[in-house]
Amino acid sequence: MGLREVPFSELLSAIVDNRGKTCPTSDTGIPLIATNCIRNELLYPTYEKVRFVSRETYSTWFRGHPKPGDILFVNKATPGRVCLVPDPVDFCIAQDMVAVRANAGKVYPRFLFAVLRSRVVQDRIGTMHVGTLIPHFKKGDFDKLLIPVPDPVAQEFIGDIYYELSAKIDLNRRMNETLEAMARALFKSWFVDFDPVRAKAEGRDPGLPQPIADLFPDSFEDSELGEIPKGWKCSNVGKHFKLTMGQSPPGSTYNESGNGLPFFQGRTDFGFRFPSRRVFCTAPTRLAEVGDTLVSVRAPVGDVNIAIEPCAVGRGVAAVRHLSGSSSFTYHAMHNLGDHFGKFEGEGTVFGSINKADFERLPFVAPPQAVLDCFERLASPIDDRVESNEGESRILAALRDALLPRLLSGEVRVSKEESDV
Repeated sequence: MGLREVPFSELLSAIVDNRGKTCPTSDTGIPLIATNCIRNELLYPTYEKVRFVSRETYSTWFRGHPKPGDILFVNKATPGRVCLVPDPVDFCIAQDMVAVRANAGKVYPRFLFAVLRSRVVQDRIGTMHVGTLIPHFKKGDFDKLLIPVPDPVAQEFIGDIYYELSAKIDLNRRMNETLEAMARALFKSWFVDFDPVRAKAEGRDPGLPQPIADLFPDSFEDSELGEIPKGWKCSNVGKHFKLTMGQSPPGSTYNESGNGLPFFQGRTDFGFRFPSRRVFCTAPTRLAEVGDTLVSVRAPVGDVNIAIEPCAVGRGVAAVRHLSGSSSFTYHAMHNLGDHFGKFEGEGTVFGSINKADFERLPFVAPPQAVLDCFERLASPIDDRVESNEGESRILAALRDALLPRLLSGEVRVSKEESDV
């Protein structure tokens, strides 16, 4: 497989570039995708902290809009990050990124997407960007970025393999978001809105099997936290959960070679739901057990994940578990403390933090153990499915990322017959 080095600009038929200045925004309307929404581990953009533009702004302010199959390319801050544009397109793009359209007569579009994410091209982008505080890769330098391009058969094989594996990972992610929403809705109904209690108090059918409905009282009582179900306890986190605050071990014990336990220091180590960073520690000082909820206690406070294997936790993380051992209940209970965690965003000398004493003092409405156990029985299978999907996605991502450089280098060769299969 011979490789040609072709300037990036020569492989494109169109570039959508929206000026490089901030467009007018509104409270509602069409989502405006910014650079924080583009991640190389995702197939399509995510919707995080998006702003909106009005229909009029969408129609008149922008020079153009992405089309399905275009590639979003970040120019500033994290230059080189790319995602595909989905079909249909329900957003517009902000400054500091462009949408590029592959010239199908010169390059297979899926291959261009894959090769832009390859280590060889990412390294080239890293050496070409300008700026020290805020890296910037100029659109005018696209002609200087050389892209390794194999023969058409290899392009199609590489592009399709990379896309199909990424699409399966994306499907798992969306399935997990749905499963997560189901479990979270059940927790909110039972332990935040007290829907079964409210229904029984008003003489309505709570819509639950009778053995489950019988676990809930039919009235409320006053507490310092407001009305709570009769017989439930107004308490705090420290009386019902075990907290293990992380502590950073000696720096010389960290490594990326896989020696020791996985080590997690803070929010940046977290993936969608399970920690994703692969740093290890040979001399851990604080440990989390399988099923513990991991809570970021610094910058920002309150991001939540689950430990799917024994791991070491640094000073930016706390491992939390209900005293009964309940894993699913703990995870969703910590999520529900978001408003309380938010009060500590301004604490600390440089950024937000929460210490163990303040964490333990956070208010908590404690249900009877029978209700908690019932929730655990219903939520655990959902969590197991989420974990299974996440595990499959990790394997697929490892396979995809291991294959790409070998296919590009020719170490793994593909015949026309194999490509057709």
